[in-house]
Amino acid sequence: SPSPMRPPVLLLSSLLPLLGQLLSTPPSPALASSAKAANRSNEKLLIQKLINGYREHGLLGRPVGNYKDQVEIKFGLAFVQILDLDENRQLLRTNCWLRYMWHDRLLNWSGWANTTRQFENLTQIRVFPDLIWTPDIRLLNFADERLSEQREARIVVYSHGLVLWVPQSLFKSTCPVESLYFPFDTQLCVLEFGSWTYDVTQLNINWYDYEITYDNNTQGSEPNPYIDYTNYIPSNEWVTDGELEPTIWPSRRTKQIRSIVRCRNVTFQSASGGQYNRTYKTLQYRVRMRRSASFYLSILVLPCMLLSCLTWVIFWLPPESPAKMQLGMNIFVAFFVLMLLLSEATPSAVKTFPLIGYYYCLNMVMITLSTFLAVIVINLYVCADRHAPLNPLLRQLLVEGLGRLFLVRQSVPLPPPVACGKAAKPKKQPPPQLPSTQAVAAAGAPEAEQIGQLQRQRRHRQQHRQRRQKSSGACLNEEDDAEEESTRSGSVEKGVLELKRHLRMYLSRLKEKERRNSAAMEWRTLAIVLDRIFFTSYVLAIMVAIVLLIPRAHPELPYEREDQKYCM
Repeated sequence: SPSPMRPPVLLLSSLLPLLGQLLSTPPSPALASSAKAANRSNEKLLIQKLINGYREHGLLGRPVGNYKDQVEIKFGLAFVQILDLDENRQLLRTNCWLRYMWHDRLLNWSGWANTTRQFENLTQIRVFPDLIWTPDIRLLNFADERLSEQREARIVVYSHGLVLWVPQSLFKSTCPVESLYFPFDTQLCVLEFGSWTYDVTQLNINWYDYEITYDNNTQGSEPNPYIDYTNYIPSNEWVTDGELEPTIWPSRRTKQIRSIVRCRNVTFQSASGGQYNRTYKTLQYRVRMRRSASFYLSILVLPCMLLSCLTWVIFWLPPESPAKMQLGMNIFVAFFVLMLLLSEATPSAVKTFPLIGYYYCLNMVMITLSTFLAVIVINLYVCADRHAPLNPLLRQLLVEGLGRLFLVRQSVPLPPPVACGKAAKPKKQPPPQLPSTQAVAAAGAPEAEQIGQLQRQRRHRQQHRQRRQKSSGACLNEEDDAEEESTRSGSVEKGVLELKRHLRMYLSRLKEKERRNSAAMEWRTLAIVLDRIFFTSYVLAIMVAIVLLIPRAHPELPYEREDQKYCM
């Protein structure tokens, strides 16, 4: 029957409106916040609480309680890699890590964390740089077209308010390039960091502390006025002095160049017409780089040395050889090709020209002069028999003086004049006779002996004819005999005179030939002496050039602490 089922239906119909009202009513704020808090970690709650407090105080001002207080910034620079050094534009590109450390009193939760016991296990958090105050320390000698040099990196905040920020940066800074000793040059570049707006009374920048472990296993720290090379990737072109001692304590480093502190004073004009000064403290990190010259040694220096040694062969060739000029021209062309390679390897927009370029030019000038002088020597040697006798002053100064110094064989002296008949007049100061001339005079003795023998035979025939006429009594025609005798005697005398004339001509030609040979020998000796002088001058010039090309010491550096007395 329907009567037993009615009470449950009435009860359900009365509960449905109440259930709908409960479902349509929103939860209270207290219950909602407690539910969200249950889903959050303590780290998120701490970050939110610190950031909310920072927003209440503002992000623009320094994190100090009094505006007269000074913010202490510990700053460090670590090199990761030297990307490039543009010598023409004088720009240095580096990949670096920057290290900032300071205290921010608004980010200290150690005091109230111990009270609430909620954040006592949280010792550090990470936040974005745009949520808190950061120092405006910039690279002052920047030369970058980009608006931002740093890559985004979060900041580590410790419970006692210590802030650590290590952003990665790609810097492009100015660096004066000195290419005088290329390719053995050493460059000194500076990266200067400082606050852009805060003076030394508002922000004091100092060296980042280097954590060390002493011999007794105790931990400590000391300021590090050096660039950190712990994670440095060596460059293929440049070798830095910091690579040799990357893990040595700062106080024990001897090879790496020390950075310095500088203060720059700026004068401002006030609205009332007066002037006031502001002092800005900066840190100058200096890096000394030495070029790796192995590549340039193989393509520039070694061929130059070999060609310089080959130039000596020009002076060693015989003076009469035309190969001296051919070899000189070939070496000149080779040096010109090396000069083109040097112009491509060295920067063009520099104040000083590299010494190796001067060395190339010196070699080209010396080769040009040696080729020109080789032409003179060849002409003196080949055409020496066409010249007049050498000047006595030149003979005494060059041939006899410098010739003995360079161990050159002396020339044969000129022969004295030989008197041939009454027409020949001896000189006032005849030079000594030559052995060859005496031999020639001795060679004419047989002809004179034959002439005397003919005269003796003629007298003997005359005597014999007279004895025959007396013994036989025959009368001969004295006129015919006299005519025949005179004819025969005249022909003999004529032959004798002709023989004497030819003998004088022969002796004169022999003497002239001997004089020319002696003059030619003197000129050829002079050519050899000049060749030795040119060779010695070339060797001395090349040796002086090599000594000047040897790399000097490192560039002079200013006193490391000269500006600290104005900043401390």
